[in-house]
Amino acid sequence: MTTGPHRFRVDQVFDLTARGGLVACGTMLDGTPVGGLSFVDELTGAPIRVIGVDFPTPTTQRTGQHLLVVSREDAALVRPGRVWAGQVVSGS
Repeated sequence: MTTGPHRFRVDQVFDLTARGGLVACGTMLDGTPVGGLSFVDELTGAPIRVIGVDFPTPTTQRTGQHLLVVSREDAALVRPGRVWAGQVVSGS
């Protein structure tokens, strides 16, 4: 079952070894990040492998941004300005 649509614009990218992936700091243009995210890059249609949603920081709480941890395999698509579209996949 899916709900959505959701759109996420990448604003900044951090490579933090302890997170096990790239941390994409960005703005939800539509929707709210919750468990079971499934995104594709709007430009290419390529899937984005979201590993998790990271804890908010004082800065992201102030700016309204969100932190998504993304597989390093998707590094070419984790760039500032990219927009990802997707659905939230929930259990049946």
